[in-house]
Amino acid sequence: MSDIYLPTLISEALLAFSGLFGGVSISFFWQPQRLHQHSRFMAGIIFGGISMGAAVALGGLSARWLKIDLNQADITLGLGYILGAMSNGLIVWLANFFRRHEQRDIFDFASVIKSKVRHESLSPPDLTHNNPDGE
Repeated sequence: MSDIYLPTLISEALLAFSGLFGGVSISFFWQPQRLHQHSRFMAGIIFGGISMGAAVALGGLSARWLKIDLNQADITLGLGYILGAMSNGLIVWLANFFRRHEQRDIFDFASVIKSKVRHESLSPPDLTHNNPDGE
C-alpha cells in the first residue's frame, strides 16, 4: 500500500520545497509594507506558508492542465518554484494595492479600476487631422 503513495508523497514534497524557494526569492525583493511590523521570523513563516501551500495545492491541477508528469523531479521542482513565486507575487501586489487605497470604499475602487481599464484599452480617436477636402 505504501508503494502506491510513495511517488505522490515525493512529488508533493518536491513541490513544497521548490515552492518555498520560489516564494522566498520573491520576498527578498518585494514585501508588503504591513509585513514590516512583524519580526523577520514571522514574515518568513507567512511567506513560506503561502508559497508552500500554493505549490502543493495548485501543483497537481497545473500539472494536469499543462499535461506534464510530476514523477519527473526536474519538472516538479520548476513547477513548484514558479507557483511559489507567483503566489507570493500576487499576494504582495494585492496587499500593496489595498494599503494604498485603505481609506476608500468600494465605489472608489470601482472608479479607479474603471478609469484604468478605459484609459488603457480605449484610446480617443484622433480628430485633429480631419481635412474637409477628404484628402
